[in-house]
Amino acid sequence: MAMTVRPLDGGLVDRMIELADLPWSLEGYEDAFVRNGWHATGEDGEAVIGWYEPWPVAGEEGVDDWWLVLGEWPGCRDGREVVCEHAECRTDCSVLMPFAYFADPDDPEEWERELGPFLGRADCRPDAPREDFQAEYERAARLLRERLGEPLPEGIVKPDDADQCLVWERGGSWVILLMGTEWISYGAYDQVAIEVRPKI
Repeated sequence: MAMTVRPLDGGLVDRMIELADLPWSLEGYEDAFVRNGWHATGEDGEAVIGWYEPWPVAGEEGVDDWWLVLGEWPGCRDGREVVCEHAECRTDCSVLMPFAYFADPDDPEEWERELGPFLGRADCRPDAPREDFQAEYERAARLLRERLGEPLPEGIVKPDDADQCLVWERGGSWVILLMGTEWISYGAYDQVAIEVRPKI
């Protein structure tokens, strides 16, 4: 068993909630990413954000790096400032911030060669039981409840492959706390994450 955790504090939770308060426009989101330092700088000095992919936001790659998983970029193709209300444009829009990963490999050394690095990370706890992973979900739930109140009744919104989730409505968005399979690793890890996505 092994778990790696990005320290989730109130500041990170607040940043995700602030995203939910934004209009769904490319300008609004990219400006927020720049304020948060979640961008790269292009050759001409412009801010660059890699939509529709895992996007690194902190740490040294392969050592203590963390990332967001970005869906389709928000808004319409008519302009960066356009706030899109079209359901078809919103379907794949999301910003997901994973902050805990758990794995229970049969052979840690072989698993590390095939799917690592994981056990070699400085923030990895190689003997963490699944109960500790569940505790990270519960801790995040407390932070979100302190800020957003009680979540909506179960079943209002359920992301694909979420084994557990809590959902809050915030303006025109959903704020979702989820636990489930992490598919970028082809299901090697389970993850706990906060996701912001537009209501459709």
